[in-house]
Amino acid sequence: MAKLALLVATFALALFVVNASIYRQQHSCQQQIREEDNLRDCQRYIEDESSNRYHRSDRHLDSCCQQLENLQRDCRCDGLEQAVRQQMKDGEWEREEAQQLYKVAEKILQRCDNVEEPRGCDLPSRRWF
Repeated sequence: MAKLALLVATFALALFVVNASIYRQQHSCQQQIREEDNLRDCQRYIEDESSNRYHRSDRHLDSCCQQLENLQRDCRCDGLEQAVRQQMKDGEWEREEAQQLYKVAEKILQRCDNVEEPRGCDLPSRRWF
């Protein structure tokens, strides 16, 4: 019985440590994203690229890539998802246009030569449409 109690206590402690670690990571990512102006240049790139304003989008790509490079690797996809959500919040987008925002965001990292990993994001929110 004492072994079972010790096992349960050990499991509970491990679960607590994992949850605390996840919370710290999420908090750290949000802080980093805020420090990078909420990836404002990525938002602009996503909007321009999704709206077929290609002549304007490239000017935001380099600064977007720089903002992404400044984030920890584990925070980059979260940052891009947040950038898309902000774009959706700021404007009125049809369903197809919103899907295009996510498609563009998923491929940004492939276009950033200075960002090695990850090379792409599988943004789960896109599947909600």
